[in-house]
Amino acid sequence: MENNYPQKTGINLILSQAFSYWNRTLSFQLMYSLLYLSLFFLGYYYFFKYFGLWDEFSQYSELLKTDFPAFNKKMEEIAKLPQTANFTLAIFVLLALIAPLNVGFYKIYRKLDLGEKLVMNDLFAGYLGFDFFKFFGFYLFWIIIFSYANSLLILGVVWIFITIFSIPLLFFMDVKTFEGIGLTIKGLKRDFATVLICLFVGFLFSLSGIFLFGFGFLFTFPFWNAIIYALYQNYFKEVG
Repeated sequence: MENNYPQKTGINLILSQAFSYWNRTLSFQLMYSLLYLSLFFLGYYYFFKYFGLWDEFSQYSELLKTDFPAFNKKMEEIAKLPQTANFTLAIFVLLALIAPLNVGFYKIYRKLDLGEKLVMNDLFAGYLGFDFFKFFGFYLFWIIIFSYANSLLILGVVWIFITIFSIPLLFFMDVKTFEGIGLTIKGLKRDFATVLICLFVGFLFSLSGIFLFGFGFLFTFPFWNAIIYALYQNYFKEVG
C-alpha cells in the first residue's frame, strides 16, 4: 500500500474521535487491562522466582525495615548478578508477548468506522498467523532500544515519538519497521504540535483512572491506543 497525508485536522476533532472510540469499546478496554496486567504480574512473579531473585531478596527483606541504606546496597549487588540480566531479558520477552493485544484495538476501531459488528476475538488480531511474529519482533526490538535510549531521558522520548504510528502502519499498510519509522517522522513534521498535545492529553487520561477509586485505571489504561488511532486516521490515508 501507499500512503499520502490528508489536510491538518484540529486538536478538538482528534480528541473527540479518540474519546468516541474509547467510550464505545469500554468492555474491550476492561478485558484488555485485565489480561495485560494479569499476564504481566503473573509472568513477573514467575520469572522473579525462576531466576532465584525472590530468594536473594528475601535474605535482606528485614533490612528494609531496619537499615534502608544497607538494603539499597544489597539491592545494587543483586542488580549486578547474572541472573538479574537474564530476568530483565525475560521481562522484555514477556512484554513483547503481551503487547500485540494493542493491535486488536486498531482492528476494533476500524470496524467501528466501517459499521461492522465487534466481537471479543477482535482483541486478539495481533496474534493471528504470521502477523504475530511481525508484531512480537517489532515490540521486542522497540523495548530493547527504549531500555537503552531511556538511560538518557530525551532519547527515550524521541524513540516513543518516531515510532508512535509504527503499529497501525504495520497493521494497515504492511510496511517494514524502518519504513514505518520514516513515515512516522514525515507525519510528525507536518504538525508536531498537534500530535504532541494529543499524546499528552492521552497520557494524562490513561493515568487518570488511578484517581477514580483505583479500578478506574482498568478502563482508562488502554486509552493511549484510541489517541494513536485517531491521529493515524487524520495523518495517513491508505490507498490500495
